[in-house]
Amino acid sequence: MSTSALQSITSGTAVHLEGVAKLFGTVVANRNASLDVMTGEIHALVGENGAGKSTLMRVLAGMYAPDGGRVHVNGRDVTGWSTQDAIAAGVGMVHQHFMLVPTLTVAENVILGREPTQGMRIDLHRAIAEVKALCVRCGLHVDPTALVADLSVGEAQRVEILKALYRGARILILDEPTAVLSPPEVRDLWNVLRALKTDGGTVILITHKLDEVIAVSDTITVMRAGMTVSRFATRDTTPRDIARA
Repeated sequence: MSTSALQSITSGTAVHLEGVAKLFGTVVANRNASLDVMTGEIHALVGENGAGKSTLMRVLAGMYAPDGGRVHVNGRDVTGWSTQDAIAAGVGMVHQHFMLVPTLTVAENVILGREPTQGMRIDLHRAIAEVKALCVRCGLHVDPTALVADLSVGEAQRVEILKALYRGARILILDEPTAVLSPPEVRDLWNVLRALKTDGGTVILITHKLDEVIAVSDTITVMRAGMTVSRFATRDTTPRDIARA
């Protein structure tokens, strides 16, 4: 791709995936999948179970190397990068199954791997203060001193989001985030995502719940059989249009 063509595609674009393929043995999870996500939007990636949504986002997050195609983030070709590379570039993914240590506190989980230190020791007072400040800034209300084992599912999810944001995520991927949330917790999550968007962040929401898509997203990309097949502006579409795609 020429430099001018790439610039025209990536101007204002946080994520540009082109022709991505991912195979697991003889199973084709993604084939010729493409995606464009603009900076500062909530973008819903929808499709039936097995459509390839999570696999495509794991390619973006550096968990899988693609078997074909290109991955661009903020105008830079990052095809085949690692999870560490993605985190360093501000891409964070919150998985459907949480990856928290239940015997540690909220603050200890959030800082894990990026612990503030004082001399040779972890500075827990500073960690708690930093996590508390992050909670206030993002509207994610959870006690930094609480044990993760004692949290509700909704609170645990907030900790996962806090972990990604603590590591500097500006492109946040959420994989089926409402699967185990109550209606009030879903409403709280939408408020958090809207606040992140207002702060200039970009959110990619993997879901198959069309009412959620209409409620919170700006743009919708539909996947089917490993491919991206349609893209809509949410304000111009209906659940029936999405289901048909």
